[in-house]
Amino acid sequence: MRKLSHTIIKNNSQYNDYCDQLERLTESYSPHHEDEIELLSFLIQKYNHEQTEKYLLDMNPVELLIDLISENNISQKELALRIGVSPQLVNDITKYRREITKQIALKLGEEFKLNFYAFLKPYKLKKAS
Repeated sequence: MRKLSHTIIKNNSQYNDYCDQLERLTESYSPHHEDEIELLSFLIQKYNHEQTEKYLLDMNPVELLIDLISENNISQKELALRIGVSPQLVNDITKYRREITKQIALKLGEEFKLNFYAFLKPYKLKKAS
């Protein structure tokens, strides 16, 4: 059986090692290293994506939504249009006045290419004064 030269990244040490290997390969580029460069790039990208997902799943859903709106440089109104809800609903969610329903979580997950569960974690609403 042939020994694999690269495996799925399981920790930060392995990630750093693969990043170093990729950097060395790209600096001294040779066509016969193309497959290895492609594989390392894929494994690094996969690990980055997994770590980002873990980070996002740890966030409060409202904070996550606010960050995503900001990172994507869109307004609450534009987001509302994209996901088919009222701008007031998006504003109420960001002000902790309304909860994110499963239906809205599905739309947000699709819009931002995230697992919709990230928007379904419990959080406290603000009480009306």
